[in-house]
Amino acid sequence: MSEKESRFHHSVEPRTWRQRAAEEKPREKMFRLSLRLVRRPKEKPAPEERVAHGFYRPSRLTQPAGAGTVERPAVRPLALPPFVRRLALPALKIGLVAGLLGALVWSKVRTTDMLQQMSGLTLSKISVEGTHYLNEGEVIQAAQAPLGENMFKLDLSAISAQVGRLSWVKRVFVERRLPKALLISVEEREPAALLDHGDLYGVDAEGRVLAPSPALSGKDLPLVSGVDFTPDALGTTQAAASLKPALDFLAFLRKQDGALAQDVSEVNLGEPGCLKVTFIDGVTMRFNPQVTPEELRHMALVLGDLNLKGKKAASLDFRYKDEVLVRTR
Repeated sequence: MSEKESRFHHSVEPRTWRQRAAEEKPREKMFRLSLRLVRRPKEKPAPEERVAHGFYRPSRLTQPAGAGTVERPAVRPLALPPFVRRLALPALKIGLVAGLLGALVWSKVRTTDMLQQMSGLTLSKISVEGTHYLNEGEVIQAAQAPLGENMFKLDLSAISAQVGRLSWVKRVFVERRLPKALLISVEEREPAALLDHGDLYGVDAEGRVLAPSPALSGKDLPLVSGVDFTPDALGTTQAAASLKPALDFLAFLRKQDGALAQDVSEVNLGEPGCLKVTFIDGVTMRFNPQVTPEELRHMALVLGDLNLKGKKAASLDFRYKDEVLVRTR
């Protein structure tokens, strides 16, 4: 078959629809449009105009300093003196320490209050120890500690002071014995002699007058007589000056001859300027208020000589210089 025949068809290449549409229509110019957004700056609103009004003050009329504004004076910072700045830190430290101490005191008070409110801690027994010349009743009466009182409300210092007023008390210690007891420990004074003033009193080495006690009758102590004192001297050293010659003599004799000191029965101070000493064998000796070791040696020599002669002395008087007056029985 010839190619010129109408029935002959050329082979057609396949095309897409986009290619066919491009052949049928004339090509148009293609371009890209880019839009750029630009922010317009925000306009600040105009400040409101403030109208300053003038107010009347005594001797001064204020006027606005400008359109809508009022001028104010500049504020200067407060300048502290140098010594104030130097003392500021120590003062702050002292304040902190004082605050801490106050907090501690407050906490102690609160703790004490809590303990005082606890039930069952009430005083029901008072014990006394260390007494010989005193009895427990005297100490308890002087303590004035009421039974049934809260244990933590008891003032131990006040109780110690009240018991310490007793003439025999040298030292006193008071302590709580929880849950319900109080212990009072007493250290008594030691008597150096007995004092005859109607009743039998005690007297210590300092010349303090001690109250009568049944326990004194069992003590082997010399008796001091011939001294007057008033009731307010009890527990004090008011009569110490009057008692000094006798107490000094007894202390001197104990130091020189302890065995001879044990034989002293009485020291009488009733005669002015005279120390009258009576021994347990009935011998009476008179000395000057200040006894010397030489007088004691003379006494020993005279008594030894009388014993050799088989005689017993009734009294000896050593108040004369280089002379001893002797009376025999």
